[in-house]
Amino acid sequence: MRASLTLICQGETTASRGSHFPCDDPLEAREWQRVQKLHSIASRYHSVWTAPGTATRQTATALSLHATPTAELADTDYGLWAGRPLREVMTQDPEAFHAWLEGAAPPGGESRVQLLARCAAWLAQRVDIPGLHCAVVPAAVIRAMIVDVLGAPPQSFARIDIHPLSITELHSDGRRWHFCVLKDRTTGK
Repeated sequence: MRASLTLICQGETTASRGSHFPCDDPLEAREWQRVQKLHSIASRYHSVWTAPGTATRQTATALSLHATPTAELADTDYGLWAGRPLREVMTQDPEAFHAWLEGAAPPGGESRVQLLARCAAWLAQRVDIPGLHCAVVPAAVIRAMIVDVLGAPPQSFARIDIHPLSITELHSDGRRWHFCVLKDRTTGK
């Protein structure tokens, strides 16, 4: 049997809605209803992992998924910028902000290359585990996994849009992962 990995993007948070750097924020109140639209897909997995963050764990709980929190699936570590408004960082530290846009680490945080390496290592450890699997993760983790699977350059990370509660499928032949595009099941787009 081949491996299939369903990646469910966590629901929207106050930080994502308010253009803040994430800081272990909970789901927005209205997201709980949107999560329910995905409930029909949630009971068929051999194993389920989740990022350790509050929003990902809440998304998994709302889907009735019994998930194992996994540190390697955590959102990017934004260091000293966690919880701060993007506009504030842009105006107070424009050089560091522009370097971050190009992939550098925020002060005390994680660079894009570090995130890509972390996610690639996690995927590589599961490439030959047959069955249906699921991970509820932040958008940045899904983008990093897509970049890895496609062998795309790190700059392509910023050109991939992942919407809250969207579903991405990866399939493995036991040697490598393949990317499969799916519709956003909450909006039908």
